[in-house]
Amino acid sequence: METLLTGIASFTLFHIISHPKSRVSKKVPYARIKRVQFLPNLRIEVKNRVLHIHHWMLFAPVYLFTQTKGAGIFQSDLLQGFLIGGILQGLMYKDSLKLIHSAAKPFEKQGYTAYPIRLFKKIF
Repeated sequence: METLLTGIASFTLFHIISHPKSRVSKKVPYARIKRVQFLPNLRIEVKNRVLHIHHWMLFAPVYLFTQTKGAGIFQSDLLQGFLIGGILQGLMYKDSLKLIHSAAKPFEKQGYTAYPIRLFKKIF
């Protein structure tokens, strides 16, 4: 039950923070060192391309690690729910599977898939 509640809270938190039309996402600080942007997104510029690493791409390997080798805090229901909620929310974007963008038009319309059914159609 804790995993489900934490997953819903995590999904909601990431939705509020990362949704392009959210007021909160506009207030997230901008951090960049040369060609690497850390906040609000992880982006790396290479020549005329931008490598955009989505938060779900970071959470998925961590989740797999916690399922296979994790012990102690890594096996907590709260962490499991947080990771699952973050992964599912990250997959809701239309460009969630796109890793490399053009530097000229790096992020055209990053629409948000409003319904989970579209998410499943995209994956399967």
